[in-house]
Amino acid sequence: MRTDEQGPGAGAGTQGPGVDEREEFEHRSAYLYGLVITGSVLAAAPDGTPLLRVAALLAGTLFVYWCAEAYAHLIAARAHLRRTLRAHERRAVVAAGLPLVAACAVPVLVILLEAVLRVDPSVAVDVALVVNVLLLVGVGWRMSTASGLTGIRRLASTALSGLLGVVMIVLKLSLHH
Repeated sequence: MRTDEQGPGAGAGTQGPGVDEREEFEHRSAYLYGLVITGSVLAAAPDGTPLLRVAALLAGTLFVYWCAEAYAHLIAARAHLRRTLRAHERRAVVAAGLPLVAACAVPVLVILLEAVLRVDPSVAVDVALVVNVLLLVGVGWRMSTASGLTGIRRLASTALSGLLGVVMIVLKLSLHH
């Protein structure tokens, strides 16, 4: 959305990041949130669930979250602007949440590859959870770096992102073992 358009979230005279920076922030936060949801679904998957079903449940769950988020943002934007949104505004709101769904792409690909390789489902889900933690650490590092953090503050922020994934593993272990 361009800065000259008064669409959702684009207020005249507001302080803070520009539209492009705000969109990048929203994409990164949606991706991080999507990874946390991905980890939750993987952690809750019952042992022995067929891998294709796990992949479908994972993608389906993120799709439902995306729909709910888009709907909530559309309603909120409409209430804030006190008018019906224009087509480009609706597209921008809906597209802003796509990183939430995209976050499950790598774990789903890992699960599908493991299905092809006939990896035991409980081992496969554990591997996907570890991959998810690594993705959380990577996203945490990128977000910390982009926010200007350095040194121990960058490491702490990155570790906190990874800790979200570690908590999912602990939850899985407490649920299934």
